[in-house]
Amino acid sequence: MNDEQELRDRLRAIEVPASRIEIDGLVRAGRRRAFRRRSVAGAGGVALATALLLTAPSILTTAGARPDAAPAGASPGATGPTGTGATAAAPPAPCQPSELPLPAGMRNVTAAGVDPTGRYVVGNEVVGQDFRPVLWTDGKPQALPVPGRSVEVTAVNAAGVAVGLVEDGRQEYVFRYEQGAFTRLRTPPGNWHVYPRPAINAAGDVVINAEPSGNSGGEDSVVLLWRAGSTEAVKLPLPDGANAFDITDDGTVVGALYRDGVASAAYAWDQQGKGRKLTAPAGETAAGYAAQGEWATGGLWPSRSAALWNLRTGALTRLRTDGPGDAVNASGWVVAAGVLLHDGTAVELRVPGGQTGLAVAVSDTGLVVGLARPGGDGAENSGPRVWRC
Repeated sequence: MNDEQELRDRLRAIEVPASRIEIDGLVRAGRRRAFRRRSVAGAGGVALATALLLTAPSILTTAGARPDAAPAGASPGATGPTGTGATAAAPPAPCQPSELPLPAGMRNVTAAGVDPTGRYVVGNEVVGQDFRPVLWTDGKPQALPVPGRSVEVTAVNAAGVAVGLVEDGRQEYVFRYEQGAFTRLRTPPGNWHVYPRPAINAAGDVVINAEPSGNSGGEDSVVLLWRAGSTEAVKLPLPDGANAFDITDDGTVVGALYRDGVASAAYAWDQQGKGRKLTAPAGETAAGYAAQGEWATGGLWPSRSAALWNLRTGALTRLRTDGPGDAVNASGWVVAAGVLLHDGTAVELRVPGGQTGLAVAVSDTGLVVGLARPGGDGAENSGPRVWRC
């Protein structure tokens, strides 16, 4: 896999409606530098969020609308649950921080995800231009095996099963780490490029996109599923242009449908290929990036708003913050551009004076993982953090 292709795919995962030609230009400006900055900023694989974290970490929303109450298309300046000017709800209590200890010898580490119970946290050390994976269990760190030049862990479930990506020269693949065993997950016959990162549900099912090696921009891409315990991938029977970014515990796949290099709509599909288009306001396109329980989050364009969908009712909430949303829990709390949103309102992530707290993911128990960063315009990382909310 070449450097340009890798960053293009990671950028495409967020800048969905942008022209892929434009994204190619961005990639040529320096894939490795951007890839490392993304990791240092702890944006969980979200390129657009990285840019926002590096340049505008204080972006917050002040609206108090409940996720299940604000109507689609409500004015971004509305202060009440129905956009009628009602008094905003009181802000939620601040979340209290603690540091995550690091394995011996590791320094530049950021958190990347948390399981729904909050017991397991995953993250990565940046070494030069590569990754080294870390798993925390009940707050205790463990450096995971490194069977390739770069090993990036991206997600973990409530059983402590972690998944991620290995890159070793021209070889790249998805891995599963379970009970001390590191397993390569096989793609179908042929040479495949997998992107942007694998997701896992409670059962241990793993999903990711793949395109034939040498293709670009998702050309001829497919969605691959490894069922729990399996090492052989199944191609899901989704429409041409479908890309998946998460999988729920009931097996629903959430993502977006691409047309001519642009995401045309957010979708939720079952594993037989039956899809439900997720609502978008008139004049906007959407993509879904994360799901948990009955909630999904993602983005709306051209407004670049974060979005929250109720997968049971189909209702859309446009969140009053820059998006997209890239993590969500079973209560509808959303992480977007480093900000934690609870009932549509930004929650303060307490950190020592002069630092900024940036969220990456949130568990169903209200445990937030992310990082602390010194004030100013630098991209230094003060280390992985968790917050109790």
